[in-house]
Amino acid sequence: MAFNESYKRWHKPDQSQNARTKQGYYKVQNPKKYIGPSDLVIFRSSWEHSFCRWCDFSPSILRWSSEPIRIPYYDRVSKLEECKRNGLDPNNPKNWTVKYYNTDFWIEVDKGGGEIQKMFVEIKPSSKLRKPIPPNINAPLKEQRRFNILAKEYLINEAKYAAMNAWAEKNNSKFYVFTELTLQKLIGRFWAGNNS
Repeated sequence: MAFNESYKRWHKPDQSQNARTKQGYYKVQNPKKYIGPSDLVIFRSSWEHSFCRWCDFSPSILRWSSEPIRIPYYDRVSKLEECKRNGLDPNNPKNWTVKYYNTDFWIEVDKGGGEIQKMFVEIKPSSKLRKPIPPNINAPLKEQRRFNILAKEYLINEAKYAAMNAWAEKNNSKFYVFTELTLQKLIGRFWAGNNS
């Protein structure tokens, strides 16, 4: 498994006052469980920070890593306007852009009874998993633009998750997207709460 050290050194968390979410470096308390450089455990939201704490202290987590791998996926959305302008087929893979996706975490879980499961985890608000509903045709331009942004984000996430799911299956792993609802149930006392 390739651990994304160069990506993490380049994509540092935004720890400024202007950051939209709580970001930083998690200080690992149980370094034998963590795979990779323990000074590069990045969290990009308070939810991810809570997840790090859970991975670090939960006896059911045998090993874990943050942003462990980088996999390619096809972005079919970014060049749509260019395809329209130039009369190109947006469904032809030649007109898609190859981009890279870094999943949030990898964990190895002791499921009990000798069963161990390896999984990749993405942490996202549940609102980001719902397909956006198009506004009425007479809706204000601001509403239509907001829909376009949400639809693009939804389609890109869909492509990322499909690529990650396929990669995980090929590598005897599972891929899950955990929302705030999943985190509340799963990690209990480690849960940070409202802000992402």
